[in-house]
Amino acid sequence: MDNLTQLSLLPGVRLTYLQTEKFKTDYVSINFLRPLTEADAPLGALLPSVLLRGTERYPDMSAICAQLDTLYGAGIDGASRKKGEVQIIGFYMDFIDDALSPDGSAVVAPSMDFLGEVLLHPVLENGLLKAEFVEGEKFNLINTIESQINDKRAWASKRLVETMFEGESYRISRLGTVEQVQAITPQTLTSYWQRVLAQSEMEVFFMGRASLEHVSQGLRHALRDLPRGSFDAYGTQLCYKREKLKERSEVMDVTQGKLVMGLRTPDIASTPGYPALVMCNAIFGGCVTSKLFLNVREQMSLCYYVSSGLEKFKGVMIVSAGIDSDRYEVARDAILKELDACRSGQISDAEIDAALRALTSSLQAAEDSPSRMDDHYLGQRLLGLNNAPVDLIPQLQAVTREDIAAAAQRLWLDSIYFVKGESVHD
Repeated sequence: MDNLTQLSLLPGVRLTYLQTEKFKTDYVSINFLRPLTEADAPLGALLPSVLLRGTERYPDMSAICAQLDTLYGAGIDGASRKKGEVQIIGFYMDFIDDALSPDGSAVVAPSMDFLGEVLLHPVLENGLLKAEFVEGEKFNLINTIESQINDKRAWASKRLVETMFEGESYRISRLGTVEQVQAITPQTLTSYWQRVLAQSEMEVFFMGRASLEHVSQGLRHALRDLPRGSFDAYGTQLCYKREKLKERSEVMDVTQGKLVMGLRTPDIASTPGYPALVMCNAIFGGCVTSKLFLNVREQMSLCYYVSSGLEKFKGVMIVSAGIDSDRYEVARDAILKELDACRSGQISDAEIDAALRALTSSLQAAEDSPSRMDDHYLGQRLLGLNNAPVDLIPQLQAVTREDIAAAAQRLWLDSIYFVKGESVHD
């Protein structure tokens, strides 16, 4: 994009700056890039919420809310994301630009300072993160983890990932487990916080009206106390084909079975075959004009819902369907039949056109959302790329029917996980 600039703020800290006047608020995120590990995942999930409980200058939630009010209702939240085998933790904040403040007072620089305060100067007791805050946020995180089982569709996908990626870091939940969270102490979380600050590469994203000079100066000042050391390596390992298909199931109290199928592919967002894979996914199950939706759901009435989606950092397609538990085999075979149709090039011009329209609309809409742009450029950093979302559109337009078929042929069915009702037995 013409108004995109990237520069180094500090050692290991890169700013992606996107100037636009289409929004009434500015948006900034600060992100630490970490290897996804069993030990660190729950710590990374917990840390942002603990840091948001209080700082040296704003020691509790009421003081923090009061400060946000002085910034004309600025908003801040923590985030823990998983992209491939990389855990990304940090904060994002939105606030009005100086040019739009009611009395002309500065908002951008004070907002940056507040972010730095949250990140670098939390409330400490005897040199440790406050125990009350740690225990309170542990309780909240454990509730979140335990509630995952209530969404059976998400639960089935979680169990598929754990099954499919045994022996790989990608199987690790970004939230950790209840037992891991329970074991966290102020000492272990403080040590992790200090390690994150000193040993993590950082990606900062800004989107809004403020000038590059104003933003970069504000961020450098806010992060002036950031310790820097040697950085921990992060990255994603790709594993394409397994020797044998894994099929696993569990019985739960559900009225609707949850069928999830995981396929591997060598195509990720940084490889030449990726645009064809995106088109293949849209035609196969990624939109309401897809083969799975129109044929398996609408025409055959085999599924209450069915769709496919991509994880572009790990080379994975996941198909998710809600079915009657006693129709597992017929639904599974019908889904695979539609994939075979893609592999053999049984794809109409209408399907290609509909997929292209849906994808184009989604990519264009991404540029109207600061949070989606933030997520996009974080992903670009991990992939070593620097493209805007809409830059993919001409690549999609150039994809042929033969390219789509070839992408489908590179999809390898790895694992199936099925959550079935209690009245259905093997």
